[in-house]
Amino acid sequence: MSLKKLMHLLANLFPNSDLGDNPAAVKIFHRMSVVKDFFVFKKFNKNKGWPVAPGNYVIGNHNGQIAVCTLTTDALINQIAQWKNVAIVGKVYTPNLGIEKIILNTVSNPNIRFLLVCGKDSPVFHAGQALQSLFQNGIDKEKRIINAVGHYPVLRNLSAKKINQFLEQIELVDCLEEKNIEILHQKMLELSKMNKKPFSKNSGIAQTEIVSEQAEFTILKPGGKRIPLDYDHKGFFVITTDAEKKQITVKHYFKDNKPGYLIQGHSAEAILLSLLQNELVSQLSHAGYLGAELSKAETALKLNLKYEQDQSLKNSNLND
Repeated sequence: MSLKKLMHLLANLFPNSDLGDNPAAVKIFHRMSVVKDFFVFKKFNKNKGWPVAPGNYVIGNHNGQIAVCTLTTDALINQIAQWKNVAIVGKVYTPNLGIEKIILNTVSNPNIRFLLVCGKDSPVFHAGQALQSLFQNGIDKEKRIINAVGHYPVLRNLSAKKINQFLEQIELVDCLEEKNIEILHQKMLELSKMNKKPFSKNSGIAQTEIVSEQAEFTILKPGGKRIPLDYDHKGFFVITTDAEKKQITVKHYFKDNKPGYLIQGHSAEAILLSLLQNELVSQLSHAGYLGAELSKAETALKLNLKYEQDQSLKNSNLND
């Protein structure tokens, strides 16, 4: 499942609060992002060059003056990375760890003087709006981005000095929601003509500043006891696929084995959301199990594999 789909799924699983934010969804995504960084962090410890922090980006010209953030829009990245004066281009989802990585990777390269923000902003995390607010209003004494609307827009892993260096070194070029590649190219040509000199106050990045939240994790080994299907008082589900129709069928049964509900569709996410919306699942662990099985079923249909609930996917041409 892509990060974009995951964001929408979390937004539906955990509706907005009365204040309009979504703390539960943001917290889960935030933790998943940190866990991902944990597994790639050793590679970056060995790399003493640039960039200094891992992320969803493509490196262009190290001497380029422009960093580009496409927010949640994937399609722009590879083409923009080919442009002469672009040093780095990538996505960002969160107004905390995501923006911290942008700061680390821009201030560690004194050649970068512009940050062009374009593409579609996340309706859940509002990282683009947080970047606008950071340049317009700065941070408060708790390192919270003033007037940012996303949940927990706090740059807690960076020093105020490093954040202020970023604001001094970098000029924001605000093209929020713009996805027209020709318009963006013209804007970058205009920036290239400005020919700014490298920033002279760059002092490098301490490794302790890079995703320091990793130290908070306690390492767990994978595995555990599987909970039987009858633990959910709402009932259980039987999942099958129809290869010819490219369709997933889910049959719901009550705990007494009495037939309950039937849902058929092509999208694992849509089926899961229907089950949750109709309150057929009472526990998150059961929802997680269903999400994994439905994703497996959708994968089987797309790759012409044989799907059996609770079994590994198999080549459909193999005999049982």
